[in-house]
Amino acid sequence: MIRNIAAESSLIDENLKNSLKEILGSLKEDVTVKAVIDVTDEKGKELAGFLAVTASLNSHISLELYEKDEDGAKELDRGFLPVCGLYKDGKYSGIAFHGVPGGQEINSFVMAFYNLAGPGQKISRWTKRKIEKLDGHCWIRICVSLSCHHCPKVVAVCQQMAVLNEGIKAEMFDANLFPELVEKYKIERVPMTILNEKTVVTGVKTLEEMTEIVAKEMKSDKNV
Repeated sequence: MIRNIAAESSLIDENLKNSLKEILGSLKEDVTVKAVIDVTDEKGKELAGFLAVTASLNSHISLELYEKDEDGAKELDRGFLPVCGLYKDGKYSGIAFHGVPGGQEINSFVMAFYNLAGPGQKISRWTKRKIEKLDGHCWIRICVSLSCHHCPKVVAVCQQMAVLNEGIKAEMFDANLFPELVEKYKIERVPMTILNEKTVVTGVKTLEEMTEIVAKEMKSDKNV
């Protein structure tokens, strides 16, 4: 495990730090952020400092950093580094970020904590029950640009579903950092959401709309 990472990040100035501290102050439960990085890569170092600052803002947040050849955080996809995931009660939440969730994506990053260990975003009882009852597995990749105002909405929606249903994984990917994904899925605009590596959804979707899309995907996947 990597230790003694300085809590310093050019992505978080004092004003943003104070805002994050206020939002994260609503956390009610402990969350562990586990990250896998390449210590020789600048983005890996950038993510480490960014996470160290975040963990310093609230006692409910702890941080574990692993090098790419270490065994920790096996649940995280090491094919796209750097990556960090959120864990609660020792269990992977299904929420991960590939790349550094700065820029506009800092909104979805904070919402992930808020939904996993805080009050959570408001959701209708009907939608909550439907998400909880979804049966199957759905791996959601949300390809984003850190400058996109719409992308964090989709990331937050998908990750909110992952909080409510352990069969759902929702992972953000910085498309600019992973050109192989851009080529594979012919990404021309973001957000682009890929379900189970085969169903592609473009544009912004509400929680209710995404629930219907995921329900259809799970049903289709079970029938294969």
